[in-house]
Amino acid sequence: MQENRIIHLLDEIKPIVARYHDEAFKQGKEFNIFLVQGIASDEVKVCRFIRELLDPKGSHGQGIFFLHRFMKTVLKTDEFTDEEYRHASVIQEETINQARRIDLVIHIKSRLFPIEVKIYADDQANQCRDYYLYASRIDPQAKIFYLTLDGHEPSDISISKSDTAQVKLDCISFADEILVWLGECINAPEMDKIQPVKEILGQFENVIRKLTGMQKGNMMNDITDVIESSSENIMAAIQITHALPDIKARFMQKIFDLIKSHMAEFGITESKDYYVKECEDYYKTSRITLPHINYNIPVSDKALEGKIVLSFEIHQRLYFGIRPIEAKAEEAAKYIREHLTPPSILTHENDANYYWWAYLHKCNNANFKQENIDYLNLFDNVNFEEYMKGIYSSIDMIVNLIRSQKHNKS
Repeated sequence: MQENRIIHLLDEIKPIVARYHDEAFKQGKEFNIFLVQGIASDEVKVCRFIRELLDPKGSHGQGIFFLHRFMKTVLKTDEFTDEEYRHASVIQEETINQARRIDLVIHIKSRLFPIEVKIYADDQANQCRDYYLYASRIDPQAKIFYLTLDGHEPSDISISKSDTAQVKLDCISFADEILVWLGECINAPEMDKIQPVKEILGQFENVIRKLTGMQKGNMMNDITDVIESSSENIMAAIQITHALPDIKARFMQKIFDLIKSHMAEFGITESKDYYVKECEDYYKTSRITLPHINYNIPVSDKALEGKIVLSFEIHQRLYFGIRPIEAKAEEAAKYIREHLTPPSILTHENDANYYWWAYLHKCNNANFKQENIDYLNLFDNVNFEEYMKGIYSSIDMIVNLIRSQKHNKS
């Protein structure tokens, strides 16, 4: 009975979604520069965009317009004069030592307003604590503003329980404060005179709504009307909501299972599977997980046996790479560079984990976190098979490289 309710609800909602998506596509509303350029979930680029808006001398040409509203709406302070705002500076990645950079810092007079932005990245050890110690030495009134999608607190890794009482910190979110700020800016009468800026702000707002699940509009209203129309529909909607994380996790696990099977066809079976539980956590917790499989790579240098692995991993997209098991393993890195780096591959010698990595599918940009159109299309069998063909092609390339280096002397 419940299954029939769910099927009936989906049958009602599918044409609504299709109609609005078709209309949006024809009107160019699906074109979003932040999504096209992969800016939406890149913390560095998001911070760069916000910094430019907040800068009184920014290329937007609106002086303190954005900064003043940001300070009042997001940081909840309005203690400065217009003249003081005009002399403010906004620094991206302000360096506090060789290994630490604060994402954004607003300087007004002798005051500091440090903002740590977390979209999908993990906390680092003592990160917020170190930022606070730095800021409070310069400005005793300083506090850390911890900006996330949903306003959650930093982990114990960033601020240990023993340090919590000493560190002044406010949690703010894209879903709340940032969306309110963007709405105030977009709807201000001044924006009507600068349509190019208003259009870009609108695209940024749409991206933030997508990332935070705060979409609005006629489509959502129509879907809401259908769900609210009966107790059967609301019960079916609740069941669908509960099932979605498991559906997405199983789909991700299926991809890893197929990668594992393809590797086995080459006789490569020595692996460590980290993906089953991590796929579940990927969609069920706010904690960052990186579902992955590691394969020990056979090498011609006996001293390096068991010290180099081939990894298949998902952060937002699916990628693969070769890395030493131990960080800063110079001999392993040298061996990877000389024997296990495909031609024309982009190396990442400064990456903490990988000497090199690359996306497994060169043409498909399926994003498992943002759930973009490329990702959604994978649920159609034909598209999924094409996607896996591209993945198998990349696997074949790297396996052939691994096999060839066994015949070379290091």
